[in-house]
Amino acid sequence: MKLAPLQLTDYFVVSLRVEAMADYDPAKPQDLDVANLQVAEKCIRTDGDHPNRFSIDLVIKQDALEGKNLPYAYDLHMVGFIEVRPGFPADHLQRAVETNGPSMLFGAAREILRSATGRGPYGPVLIPSTTFFKAADAPASQPPATKTTRKRPSTRKPT
Repeated sequence: MKLAPLQLTDYFVVSLRVEAMADYDPAKPQDLDVANLQVAEKCIRTDGDHPNRFSIDLVIKQDALEGKNLPYAYDLHMVGFIEVRPGFPADHLQRAVETNGPSMLFGAAREILRSATGRGPYGPVLIPSTTFFKAADAPASQPPATKTTRKRPSTRKPT
């Protein structure tokens, strides 16, 4: 086994709201449309002990939509922390963090939403996988912003 150069070192839920839709009809097909699933992410280089540490801010939202047969409306806001191994090529750093960082956190978010909706009246919802990859010809994004953050106390023992 070989460790990936980017590691999701920690994450937490800022807020979670799940609402069962009273007008949902389980006998009819669900109107799940990925176009209505809102996903927003922001990658921020953090200041501190490790120069290659980033925070990822992720919001996933599905609103109740008039005329749509949806079992739940939900809103999940998470923050995760990514560390990039020393010596990672600087010319690939931004793209790697902006693609892989949100992707890793999104996997955790899918499971949180599945678990939360699984306790609802209509059973669990597993949102579709997504990609945060942007084609090379896409408009260049700004380099990750630098921000000073307070350290979160670690509850894990060093390995």
